[in-house]
Amino acid sequence: MSIHPIDYLVHFSNILLLVSYSVRDILWLRWFAVAAALTNMPYFLLQPTVLWPPILWALVFTAINLYQISRIYLERRPVVLSEDEQKLYDLDFRSLRPREFVSLALVGEWKSAAPGEKILSEGEPASRLCIAITGSAEVRRRGERVGVFEPGDIIGTSLALSGAQSPVDVTFTEPARYMSWPLASLRTFMDKRPDLRVTLQGLVNRDLAGKLERLLS
Repeated sequence: MSIHPIDYLVHFSNILLLVSYSVRDILWLRWFAVAAALTNMPYFLLQPTVLWPPILWALVFTAINLYQISRIYLERRPVVLSEDEQKLYDLDFRSLRPREFVSLALVGEWKSAAPGEKILSEGEPASRLCIAITGSAEVRRRGERVGVFEPGDIIGTSLALSGAQSPVDVTFTEPARYMSWPLASLRTFMDKRPDLRVTLQGLVNRDLAGKLERLLS
């Protein structure tokens, strides 16, 4: 049986597909799939009658794979954190991948506080979660000082979980820089990223445990 030289393109294309099925990295799988589709196209074009249907489908699969390849390269770009983001990441979020942390930070808003600025008011529900990277906040109940939030502490955790009114006032006692997440936006983010829910819940649990330990000591 004689093999026409152009038939080797089909064999080579299928070899590329076999290789694509053997690699573990999805990026390389897609690149081999693109190469296989493009290798097949000259075979279809050089037939006595051009085979347009497989050519069109090869173009469709190539376009889809190239789009997904571009997304993978974007996701794998090195993440560069700002100075404030790096401080916050080091304080609380090392259990997250940097790109996941950036996604979470985009939901919130950086704010600067002057001494005396109140972020929780006694008798009012919490509308946001806050974490300071600089500056301490004093906790008072009925005017009496009962504790202090240090940089890295999550302010409003238990209120966000319970939806209850705040039993305390929380006021910054010095200039502070903090991240503020509106609860509604944070819930929407969590609903869209269930993969992060367990990790963030672990962070909240560690924060509550740390506050309880300080209180008991």
